[in-house]
Amino acid sequence: MSIKLGSKPWRIWSSHWNRRSEIYGLRLPAALISAIIFGCGFGYLATNHFANWRDWQAFDPQIGLDTMIPFLPWMIIPYATLYLYYPMAAVLGMKNADTQRENVIFHQTFLLLTWIIFAIFILLPVEVDIRDEVSGVELGVFQGVYDLLHAVDTPWNAWPSLHIVQSLLAVFAVTRWYNSAGKRWHIRFLWFAWIMLVLSVVATKQHFVWDVASGIIIATVAWKFWILPLMKNSHNEEVVASFEAL
Repeated sequence: MSIKLGSKPWRIWSSHWNRRSEIYGLRLPAALISAIIFGCGFGYLATNHFANWRDWQAFDPQIGLDTMIPFLPWMIIPYATLYLYYPMAAVLGMKNADTQRENVIFHQTFLLLTWIIFAIFILLPVEVDIRDEVSGVELGVFQGVYDLLHAVDTPWNAWPSLHIVQSLLAVFAVTRWYNSAGKRWHIRFLWFAWIMLVLSVVATKQHFVWDVASGIIIATVAWKFWILPLMKNSHNEEVVASFEAL
């Protein structure tokens, strides 16, 4: 049985949904992206700095593989591509009326799952102490990027990796919308880019292997038993009517 939380559109989308053709069809995507920025971004920073202030971790997930993986400064480039996945899902979900409804449901459940993960960050925090390996390393042209990253993002909010959870969900959604015969090379490239992002979170020493594994598991389970069923359900008469009533 699928989870029903977030199965119908929230009233907050009302004006954006009804005027979604405005701004060259980007009004609704802009609203969805803004919701992610404010609904996820500020929550992440708050829980991250709270954990740093509290300075207590529930357990240590580090294994030998974490220290065996080499630190590769240039991998900060694929690491930063996370911020392309948010607009990608919002914009590409405007393909037609069916995907537009799915787009809204996807972003609602995306937000809800992120807030659940924030609770994990608070209840079971883990410090990413392997980030110490970056200290004293010559970073060359990437020095400023790492300095900014480490100044904003303290070494907490380890698991599950939101980099992994959020990007994988976006890839799942876009694959669903565009995995037709003529688009498959685009989808293959997207999955290659996502694999590079996965490797980057450990190669930049921002996460443990456990963070990646738990992120993949949580995103996959949430997609199969919650998000995808609700996206499919958005074509039912009852849900379609709820969109028309916005």
